[in-house]
Amino acid sequence: MAGDKPFASIPLPLKGAHNVRDLGGYPYTRQAGECGTTAFGAFLRSGTLGRLTLGDREALRCYGLRRVIDLRSNFELKHWPDPYAKRPEEGVFYTHIPMLDQLNSSGFRGALPACMFDVYQSLLDNDASSIRSVMEALDGPGCSLFHCRAGKDRTGVIAMLLLGLAGVDDEFIVADYRVTQDYMGRGLRAQRAGVSILLLKKAPRCLFESAPVEMERTLEHLHARYGTAREYLKDYAGCDPALLDRLTAKLRGEGL
Repeated sequence: MAGDKPFASIPLPLKGAHNVRDLGGYPYTRQAGECGTTAFGAFLRSGTLGRLTLGDREALRCYGLRRVIDLRSNFELKHWPDPYAKRPEEGVFYTHIPMLDQLNSSGFRGALPACMFDVYQSLLDNDASSIRSVMEALDGPGCSLFHCRAGKDRTGVIAMLLLGLAGVDDEFIVADYRVTQDYMGRGLRAQRAGVSILLLKKAPRCLFESAPVEMERTLEHLHARYGTAREYLKDYAGCDPALLDRLTAKLRGEGL
């Protein structure tokens, strides 16, 4: 694919959410060298689901949705309830696993990081137990959706680990992260304006962008300190190897 722009997923055609994307369609390589493409219908990544219409929920049910994992903080959940927690749907299981996030958890009132890499590094290094819980919650038949507020940061780290677990090359992981800017640019700019009003000063632009360098640095840190995504999840986060085998098989289309 030299010279070509890496494939990046496009959002599902939903009215009330603009960054619900499947992790299917990415090329992967096994350790033995065999190649394949990640399966559609295994994992969805998303931003907030608060504006989903009834038609959107029916479309997701028909897509095969069976579980929703909400990565947002208690603060966010209080102010922006998840529709699957507020109005449960038969056959769809909702789980709330707040991931460490000094930005959203404090309502942007704490110290702001200089770049998003600082947030992603902190998630990997300091919140491995929550990451393990997310991986455990993703395990099971049917389609699993995980989301945070914009579908960029906490969601981006989980997507990075899942794609890496399946053997997807880093350039595609970066492309999957970067494309949120295309689909959520207007919403991210609106968030920045709102936070700037709250802070009485302009919020740093980097907090509301998905610049490729942020994920590139995160992947470099992952590889330098932990090795592969599987090694991080098994040796540092404490995930059961059998769980990782199931998640890998599911994303490769072998366990749907």
